[in-house]
Amino acid sequence: MAQSRAEWMAPEMGDLSLVQERLGAMGVDRAPHLHRTVTEAGALQETAFFRDREAFDNLRDVLLPQLIAANAAHRRLRVWCAAVSTGQEAYSVAMLLREHFAELAEWDVQIVATDLSGQAVEYAQRGRYRRAEMNRGLPARMLVKYFVRDGEEWEVSPRLRALCEFRDGDVCVPMVHERPFDLVLMRNVMLFLPAQNRSAALASVHRQIAPEGVLLLGHAEQAEDSSSLFQAEYVRGCCFYRPVAKG
Repeated sequence: MAQSRAEWMAPEMGDLSLVQERLGAMGVDRAPHLHRTVTEAGALQETAFFRDREAFDNLRDVLLPQLIAANAAHRRLRVWCAAVSTGQEAYSVAMLLREHFAELAEWDVQIVATDLSGQAVEYAQRGRYRRAEMNRGLPARMLVKYFVRDGEEWEVSPRLRALCEFRDGDVCVPMVHERPFDLVLMRNVMLFLPAQNRSAALASVHRQIAPEGVLLLGHAEQAEDSSSLFQAEYVRGCCFYRPVAKG
């Protein structure tokens, strides 16, 4: 008997076995809701503050200084965190900007964070995290500086919240009437997408990224396997992507 839609709802975070089960089913059942729930499951199954420290170190030391220099004339910086799950990545980028780039205080800075899961977006907008979530990757000095304790939870400070805008969104569908993004983080997303959706996601990013922008994927992901729209570059052993010039 075919499973109902309710039985395919997104699992609890960390339920990787259910994600793999759904991926297997994708081979025989191409119903659109399966694509959506598999992506939701993948986005929710793993997240943490400053996940993959090497990537954030390279953002701090190399990529963000380059992007800031390239945008100095109009003093505007736009970041897109795609499939952001419960928000830790977006808030980590906000902390990185506040902590290391004081010149951006006078800039127009916006971090747009999207996810297919409305539940995850609501959680991120709420900006309140339990102790176990705070203990995953967040340095103690960042905790004290950028969060306020409220009972058993920690709440994101208003100065971080002001940088971040959370929305429902599909990585395969371009956002409407958006200025180009200078930095796009779409990490550990394509692992959970079928081949045609990987190509669509990269095409969507390419339409929305600035000519000198930067795309970051997860360590196990390669844009060149699914698209010719991006060119790989390397810094200190870390791969990132620049968009090929739009024709």
